Order: sequence, then structure tokens, then C-alpha cells
Amino acid sequence: MEFLDFALKGNYKRFYNNLKEIGKKNNKSPALMFIDEVFSAAIFGAGLTDYINYKFYDRTFKEKSQYVTIKYGSEFYSKYSPRELSNNLRIKTNFHKAYSKYTKRDYYIYEFGLEKLKEFLDNNNIFMIKPIDGLAGTDVRKMTIDEVESPESFYEYLKNNNMFLEEFIVQNEDWGKICPNSVNTIRAMTRIIDGKPELFYAAARIGNGSAVVDNFHQGGVGVRINMEKGTLIGNAVSKDLEESERHSTSGVKFDGFKIPYWDEIKQMVCEAAMVNPDVKVVGWDVAISNKGPLLIEANRRPGFDLVQVLENKGTKYMLEEVKKNSKK
Repeated sequence: MEFLDFALKGNYKRFYNNLKEIGKKNNKSPALMFIDEVFSAAIFGAGLTDYINYKFYDRTFKEKSQYVTIKYGSEFYSKYSPRELSNNLRIKTNFHKAYSKYTKRDYYIYEFGLEKLKEFLDNNNIFMIKPIDGLAGTDVRKMTIDEVESPESFYEYLKNNNMFLEEFIVQNEDWGKICPNSVNTIRAMTRIIDGKPELFYAAARIGNGSAVVDNFHQGGVGVRINMEKGTLIGNAVSKDLEESERHSTSGVKFDGFKIPYWDEIKQMVCEAAMVNPDVKVVGWDVAISNKGPLLIEANRRPGFDLVQVLENKGTKYMLEEVKKNSKK
């Protein structure tokens, strides 16, 4: 039902226009590709973005069957990362409470009251404002104390819009060289196998130089990580599938770039995975601050678009391992 609701909300006009552009570049019929997506949706549960992001128009039947599509992901997470067991992950303020050992920064929610807001503003001239329950970096921005007209009016704004505040992260100097204008993060994905946590995939998410967020859906780029060495691999890739060897703003080459505190990052996310082991798969967003690595947030339904775009293949096998070894 969830996939059907998602399909009904699809922007088919924009999708068809995208197929026209793809058709021009690849000498393919947009009409035939549209029909192919209808079959891909029926057989594999592929959404419109799946079809384009994963280049289903160039994939064989077998290759398509290996992808984590929107439908497959939705069905998997409903069973192995259920909403009712994930309040300390899904609600960002609950996340701060449950994972304070790993978030390592001050925060404020309107439930704390007006006096606590004044205290937070006294201690933080620069801070982040975020929706309490949001996705993909939407409505996340940096603010300064000069933008606050009064604590009283700001308190009402936070309450009415369900927003909260976080201490601004000062990025590690070496990690910031790749893009100093955004807090660049690691998407570290853990899974619980036979009651034990393991890091099964990690990728870097680097800002585009014009936005404070690095998110893949907000103009940032993704880069593969060598999980043994803790270094970036190859070129960066955008959500539009454009590749770049160097960062457009800093000029730093991606391939071979060393990630600070890599061993600490691996240990931290595996420890965090055991705080709520009922959620079998989590995508952790890790920042590297001037004091070391910390968790920004967690995603109980981490999308596989970043993973499969970077790997240029279906990675359903990563989740099938959870199914095989789960007692559920």
C-alpha cells in the first residue's frame, strides 16, 4: 500500500521529460523507456527515481532484480527497522537523549522552556536550526544570534514549527580541507547479524561549497570509501550522476584522501548500533569535529540511492544477509 501511495504521487510529466533527455543522449525511445518503467515497477517495485538513478533503461532483467528499489526497501524496513521500535532514532531530540555519548554537543527543544532557550543563545552565537522530524536535510540551516529578534518570539517560532536547535559543529581542520564551507559527513551503515553489529558500507558526503549541508539530495556529492584504509576511492558522484575528480571549490582531489579518526568512527557506529539492536539496519551520519568524530543523526530507513549510484550496481545482497541471519 505504501508503494502504491508513493507511485500515485509521482511526477510523471517531469519523469517523461527526463526520459526525453536520456533518449537524446542514448538514442532510446522515451515511450519505450516509460513502458519499461511500468514493468520495472510491477516486477521489481522500482519508483521513477529508481529507474533514472540506477539506469534501469540500460540494465538487464537480472541486474534490475539485484537492486534495493523503493518497494523492496519499504517492505524490508517495515519488518527489520520498524517504526514503533525506532523513536530514539526517528525523533531527533529523542536521539540526542539516547545517544548523548556519541552526539557530543548541546541542543535545545522548546519543551525545555524559555529560560533554557536564553541560556542556549548565551552559549551559542552560531547554531543550527532543524525540524524535529525531517528528512534529507530539508529546512536545515545555520543561524546566528543576530537573526534572533527576541528569545520570546523565537521560542514561539520553534514551538509552532516543531523545530529545534543544535550547537554548531566546528569541523576538523584536515577533514575540512576538502570543502570548508559545509560540515562534510560520513554515511556509515551498520547491520545487526546474529546479535552483533557490523559496519557494512560507508561513503563520504561532501558539500558543494555553497550550502552548509552536505546532503546528497541537497546538491552535495558522494564518494566511495575504502573501509580498511579509511581513504576515499575514485571520483565524486552527484545525484544527477555527474562525476568529478576534484572538488569544484577547494580543488582537492577526492581519490586517496585520508579520513581522520577512521578507526574511531568504525568503533563508534558499531557501539551505537547496539543501543537499539531491534533496529537491524541504521544509516549513521557522522561528522568529524575539531574534538573528534560524533553522530549528527541516525536513519532507520537509510536510502540505498547513494550506495547503488556509487557502486553502479544493485546491492540488495547487503540486506539479504540480515534476512538470512535474523530470528524474526
